[in-house]
Amino acid sequence: MPISYSQAIEQLLSLADFERKARASESPDFHIRRTEMLLEGLGNPHERVPAVHVAGSKGKGSTCAMIAAGLTANGLRTGMFISPHLHRMTERFTVDGVPISEAEFVSLFERIWPIAEKIRERGDSGTVSVFEFQTAMAFLHFAEVNADAMVIEVGLGGRLDSTNVLTPVVSVITPVGFDHVAVLGDTLAKIASEKAGIIKPGVPVVVAKQEPEAAEVIAAKAKAHSAPIITHSSIETVIADANGAGPQRLLLRSASNSYSIDLPLLGEHQVANAATAIAASETFSTHGQTLDPDLISAGVSSVKWPGRVQLVEHGPPLLIVDGAHNHDSAVALRAAVSRHFGLSRKLVLILGSTGGHDPLAVARAFSDLRPTVVVTRSRHPKAVEPADFAEALRRDKIDVLAVTESTRDALTMARRVSEQGGAIIAAGSLFVAAEVIETVTGVEPETYPDLRGSSGPVRLNVEPPEQPQRESVETSAPSR
Repeated sequence: MPISYSQAIEQLLSLADFERKARASESPDFHIRRTEMLLEGLGNPHERVPAVHVAGSKGKGSTCAMIAAGLTANGLRTGMFISPHLHRMTERFTVDGVPISEAEFVSLFERIWPIAEKIRERGDSGTVSVFEFQTAMAFLHFAEVNADAMVIEVGLGGRLDSTNVLTPVVSVITPVGFDHVAVLGDTLAKIASEKAGIIKPGVPVVVAKQEPEAAEVIAAKAKAHSAPIITHSSIETVIADANGAGPQRLLLRSASNSYSIDLPLLGEHQVANAATAIAASETFSTHGQTLDPDLISAGVSSVKWPGRVQLVEHGPPLLIVDGAHNHDSAVALRAAVSRHFGLSRKLVLILGSTGGHDPLAVARAFSDLRPTVVVTRSRHPKAVEPADFAEALRRDKIDVLAVTESTRDALTMARRVSEQGGAIIAAGSLFVAAEVIETVTGVEPETYPDLRGSSGPVRLNVEPPEQPQRESVETSAPSR
């Protein structure tokens, strides 16, 4: 008897889940052999579709979305696999921008589950994780719908990520920064080495603008693998108009093509991501399908990528959500808000965090404006205990108005204290951003039981630094 979608979700989440579990005592078992075994049992579907493989610390999801949109606009049936999702798990698997159906999800699950069980019963490779299972689902689905291309986002790191079974047409590394330092390393060189683990022999790699320490590591890895490098400087960018909440009007030029784009995504960092996406698309074009630059422009101009400097309500007050969760993303958020909306408004920050990220970064980025801060938690099992977060903020000389136990309550409080002409920004976690969107728009989210149990809320103990620091604060097992 076929199982339901909710039953498939419940059974899937019974597997090892390093993205959702809150117990710091459990250590992730990262390697790609289990994923290889899953895919071998399915006939290696990942080898049947030309791929773009995207790693990095910042902007990889946005870059994936722009690449995929350009490929789709060119008439290529394009699969995209991303993580995490905002509202429903089916969002992780899209074809031409449309999430798979619940029926497709169940069908994929039922065919892969017996293979995962055999791997568990063998006992020599550990238990398949949720993310490994989802990776296999993505590759199988894209092969079975006869996709012409697939854009695959790395889950964590690169070298040992389950998506790294690929030999893509082009690899992409977006900016590398400090995140998940307990797993990837505590220097940019170490983190860059993990990200550069996706570089394959002879496969061209598009590299976004990097800090010198990271750039050096990536260049050395590419040279060792005889992988041609296409750098960010290969795309010249002119910003014609970036005022207000409307699209950013861009003109991008490569050695051979020009692109006129009305970019819906806000912030100068998204302009840089667009240049990386264009470079990746051109590289893909030279290794198979020929792409029309005008159609790439049209695709990128139509891209949808919610939860990133997203204006949810025009107000008053303005309501902006963003998944910023570390130093670099917080700085990008501050710059984008200033650029598109101005910062003279009375500001209320709704802040929540999850384990593995820097919970103070967003508050520090806006601290000179003396915002009113409301601390909250998302439904995510790895959500940081808001009382601990509030105490860490206070030790950091940042005033906290209120501590709430839900994003809905936080939004109610923020609206109550916001002044005429003011703005509310919800950030610190993509999950906080998603829940605020759900509250405002009425989107019905999926909720998941904590099937693997928990030792309790993620605790936070952060001593205030003398100066803002770039390193992430690891509070639990890494996110996937």
